[in-house]
Amino acid sequence: MIKLKDILSENVWERNFGEPLPTLASVIEKHNDCGCGETATACSCESVTEDVKDVVKAKKLGQKLGDVEGRLRKVMYDLEQRFQADTVNFKLQKPLKDSYKKHVTAFMRDAMSLIKKAK
Repeated sequence: MIKLKDILSENVWERNFGEPLPTLASVIEKHNDCGCGETATACSCESVTEDVKDVVKAKKLGQKLGDVEGRLRKVMYDLEQRFQADTVNFKLQKPLKDSYKKHVTAFMRDAMSLIKKAK
C-alpha cells in the first residue's frame, strides 16, 4: 500500500525550493543540449558519417545476397528432387519447400525492401 507522504515526497522534476516549474521549451532545450554549448541544429560535436557511397555499397551487397540466395534455392530444389525420387522420403519434400518459402523468402523480401529504403 502506498502511503500519502511517500507520494508527496516523490519529485517529478529536479528543482530546488522557489524555482519555477519547467516549461515545455525548457525541457526541450535541456533534452537537445549535448554539452558543447551550441544549439542542436548547429552542433558540430556529433558529426554525421553517412555517405552516398554507403547506399551504393548496400545495393551491391543486396545483389550479392540475391546471388547467394539463388544458389541456396537451387540446392534446395535439388534436395527436393531427391526426396521426390525416393518413395520413402516423398513426404519430406513439402515441409522442406514450405519452410524455405516461409523463412528464406520472407527474409529476402524484408532485406530487399530495407535496402530500397536506404538513403
